Amino acid sequence: MSDLSVNFAGVKFRNPILTSSMTFGWSGEALKKAGLAGAGGVVCKSIGSPAETFEHPRCGRMVLYRYNGMPIGMQNNEIFSTVNLEKWLDTELKIVVEGGARNVVSIVANPDPADTAELARKVADTGLVDIFELNVSCPMPAAGVGMNIGKEPSLVAAQVAAVKKAVPEIPLMPKLTPNISDIEPVARACEDAGADAIAATNSIQALAGVDVETGRPLLPAFGGYSGPAVHPIMLRIVAQIARAVKIPISGIGGVSTWKHAVEMMMVGATTVQVGTAVMWRGYQIIEDIIQGMESFMEKKGYRSPEEFVGIALPYITTTEEMAKRPPVVSEVDTDLCIGCGNCIKVCGYDAVEMKEDKTVRMLIDNCDGCGLCSQCCPTGAISLIDKEAALAKA
Repeated sequence: MSDLSVNFAGVKFRNPILTSSMTFGWSGEALKKAGLAGAGGVVCKSIGSPAETFEHPRCGRMVLYRYNGMPIGMQNNEIFSTVNLEKWLDTELKIVVEGGARNVVSIVANPDPADTAELARKVADTGLVDIFELNVSCPMPAAGVGMNIGKEPSLVAAQVAAVKKAVPEIPLMPKLTPNISDIEPVARACEDAGADAIAATNSIQALAGVDVETGRPLLPAFGGYSGPAVHPIMLRIVAQIARAVKIPISGIGGVSTWKHAVEMMMVGATTVQVGTAVMWRGYQIIEDIIQGMESFMEKKGYRSPEEFVGIALPYITTTEEMAKRPPVVSEVDTDLCIGCGNCIKVCGYDAVEMKEDKTVRMLIDNCDGCGLCSQCCPTGAISLIDKEAALAKA
């Protein structure tokens, strides 16, 4: 049987699946349940807000974004933990560890790094922290916090340095913001300042819909967008960070299946955090992902998840380099073709025509090798082959 345990920033996790800082991390009891459900680690909602009296909206703060009636993403307008720091220190963190998962404590980066360091020291003194996650990335921030810090490498570095100086004994991973044009300088600033790992990333700032009957937004403020729709963006970000730094990464974003988790690890993440999927489907999703990953590893012969961390990175190149590769064209297997016409609809090059027998013919000379027809074929009848080989067969 495969061993799912991983070493992350010097801490051993029983498996690489963590629950992220989200609604289901609002209390010690909620995090305990995640641990009992099998999570390797749990992350609480960010504690120690610089404005302890701040409340997130209780007038409806989440909306699903749908495509053809199916939810593909979600906007939320939650901020930090509404449970005060004292309660977390006195009771909630003690409950968390009863679940058996590693306790990753998310703390808010205050405008003054010295205040953040003092907060970290208070939490560390409980003796209940395995890793700190430093929130420099909330997409709905008050002035001077959240992504207002996370967008500027020097500000993030100052926060990391202050916390590491105050609590050098506990690994620290800043949670970065995706709401930035180039994340690599921020990641390198974190590493240079002493970060032990990086959490990548928080949610994407968004406005997830307008009621066209009334002309009013479904939520009246920009919020954080998460869910399956953001997964390709987060894969890109994790890959960019993995190529920029040597410290490990906890990948976050749109993970709702074991395959998503494996993808995240193959582009450089050592652990993977699950949030929206838990909110939509409950704690059972944790076990589903873990069991799926275990089956995958057994099938492929992997003894440890660490064997496939980053294996996709050498194959990520540039569009310019892709353009130098030999051209391909589409080929149709007429035995599988059902004559649905999808390929004709999506082809922008007039490279597909319908035959009298209601199967399709590919016009090699017109095909530009984009591959969209193969992606839209419901039966897998279309594949891409080397153009020279196709011409030889014609």
